[in-house]
Amino acid sequence: MTSSFFYEKIIKLIGDKMKPIIGIIERETKLPSNNEILYINKEISESITKSNGIPISINIENIKEIINKIDGIILQGGDNYKKEEINLVKYLYENNIPTLGICLGMQTMAVTFNGELKETNNHLNTNHIVKINKNSKLYEIIQKDNIIVNSRHKFKVKNTSLNITGYSEDNIPEIIEDKEKQFFIGVEWHPESLKNNDSKKLFDYFIKKAGEYNDTKRNIKNNTW
Repeated sequence: MTSSFFYEKIIKLIGDKMKPIIGIIERETKLPSNNEILYINKEISESITKSNGIPISINIENIKEIINKIDGIILQGGDNYKKEEINLVKYLYENNIPTLGICLGMQTMAVTFNGELKETNNHLNTNHIVKINKNSKLYEIIQKDNIIVNSRHKFKVKNTSLNITGYSEDNIPEIIEDKEKQFFIGVEWHPESLKNNDSKKLFDYFIKKAGEYNDTKRNIKNNTW
């Protein structure tokens, strides 16, 4: 049984796409038993569901088989990204597919667009203020220029050709985006763990844009990159 058949069965079971289908790119980790597993963050899955979306777990190796069946992608946090994710991010951007990058996901988006990463040692397991540019898409969504966020990352974005629209008080980029896209935003923190009104607005808007992304608007001729 192929993975393509597996995904097709899932989509069929979900029904006629009454709710937006959101793909979460799986991450790899090793258990204490030394078994390697693929996983998605439960809090991200729950946040999607609470915002009226349908989360599905996607292995990056199978993305070409499912990309035209989903309405949005979340690049979740983790320790390492795969080179295939760079091609995926380019494809998502070029085809205006709603994309939310979280922590490592934001860093992957930055690297895809001429970005560099640098180690940081003061943003691990802490809370801090993020200052948001009032001309940004995220400001439109949250309607605040200062928010309190959580941090648990060991690397920071040094530069990128995407718009950096939010910084921490120690001048670390916390938000990247392209305002001209339906939804192409990366955040360095973990909104799924905060469970506050600001995070709810972010997920609600993401799901709304994913819902607007349908077959008549896609105009995608094939799913290769």
